[in-house]
Amino acid sequence: MAEGHPSVPSPPAQPWAHAPAPVPPPPSRSRRGLWIALTAVGVVLVLALAGSVIAVVRLLGRPSADGAESDEIATLLAGHTGALAKRDLQAFLAPFDPADKDLIARQTTLFHSLNKLPLAEARYEEFGATVSTEGTFDVQVSFVHRFDVADPSPVDELYEWTVTRASPDAALRVTAVKGGLPVDENSDMVTYYPAPWDRGRPIHVEKTPHTVVIADESLKAQAKRYARVAERAATENLAAWRAGGVDAKVPQGFVISLVKGKKELGSLYRTTKDTPTESGVAIPVRPAGELNGGGEQEIATSRVVIDVADKYHFAQGDDRTLEIFRHELAHAIVNVLTKRGPGATAFDGPEKWVVEGFAEYLAHGRKPFTTSDRTAEARQILRSYDYQQDLPGNASWKMEDRLSYHYWLGHSAMSYLADQYGEEKVYQFVAKHYQGAPVTAATRDVLGVSYADFEAGWTAHLRSAMR
Repeated sequence: MAEGHPSVPSPPAQPWAHAPAPVPPPPSRSRRGLWIALTAVGVVLVLALAGSVIAVVRLLGRPSADGAESDEIATLLAGHTGALAKRDLQAFLAPFDPADKDLIARQTTLFHSLNKLPLAEARYEEFGATVSTEGTFDVQVSFVHRFDVADPSPVDELYEWTVTRASPDAALRVTAVKGGLPVDENSDMVTYYPAPWDRGRPIHVEKTPHTVVIADESLKAQAKRYARVAERAATENLAAWRAGGVDAKVPQGFVISLVKGKKELGSLYRTTKDTPTESGVAIPVRPAGELNGGGEQEIATSRVVIDVADKYHFAQGDDRTLEIFRHELAHAIVNVLTKRGPGATAFDGPEKWVVEGFAEYLAHGRKPFTTSDRTAEARQILRSYDYQQDLPGNASWKMEDRLSYHYWLGHSAMSYLADQYGEEKVYQFVAKHYQGAPVTAATRDVLGVSYADFEAGWTAHLRSAMR
């Protein structure tokens, strides 16, 4: 992701991160914004998943609806699915309390928004157990869906519907809708609620061969303008990935949401406790029904969100704008390869210098790292270390005043790898590491050298380029 630059959320410590020793603060110009690590989202995702699993356990331990009631709920959801498929607004609204004008208005907007989306699959299912108390049910509803351009397999968005019955013979009625599962409504990384279509505002959708760009109707002009940039970024990144010769299935398209402002950035597909500092994020999304990540595939696809109010990327020329799209889509390509295995914690996962270095490498069009506008500041920091530098680890990755520098170091490592071993090895190395091989094994298996020798070669290359 990018901070003031591109990609992931800043909440809980990212599962895959480190950082170097302190140095004098960088020049004030660096406040332009760093690209926050997209994988940070992956880290946050791990923590959030754990919390949500606990929430599910609590739900399952409470009184649940009986068999007859569960059948009614299943019938209600099947009817809701059918209404959406038939584009029947009245049938879609039928389950909701007609006396609640706001609820009806929001569901009407939702219906029209969903019908603008190029969905190959869309259905409503009950997720887990339904909690019952005196004629009121808290129903966990999964909106299972798949975009035809971007999702290799279906994903889900989780809601909680409050369903009531006025009398024993009355039909079930939905009286409230919110995001499902999380106990802490101020921090949610796993329900993927609210999506762009849930916010009660009309949306605009732009579709290109490799992207679906979604924005509020008020950002229609920006969506039209930046859809072309998004398509270029997608085409270039996918072509580069294919040329790398990696035998792995990755998305061939991307769902991208445009928002205006950091508050919006932190409240789409997730809810963050703190206002984000990044400019964009590529949020990993698990396969439908795989809340605890226990399936064969940990990540099914990604949802990219970009802040078009970010001045660094959207007020200084098209090249800067293209950078953030290429950066986030780089994350989205490799997110699906993530494999941490059972029992993984927030500190398991790819090294941040690999994650963000690869995204920076593609963001800059695979040009040498010395062309990055981070270089002038980075040279000063490197000089203060007397040109002695290790690759930053995950624990120190977000060290104060060093995040931009660490992005640059990751970029330099990918640039060195391409120069020394050939560009195909960049993609093969990144894929190997995402798929679970430690960097020590990835350098040995893909590059044919030890990690120590790789790092020593990179350090010498860095010193030579910067002196």
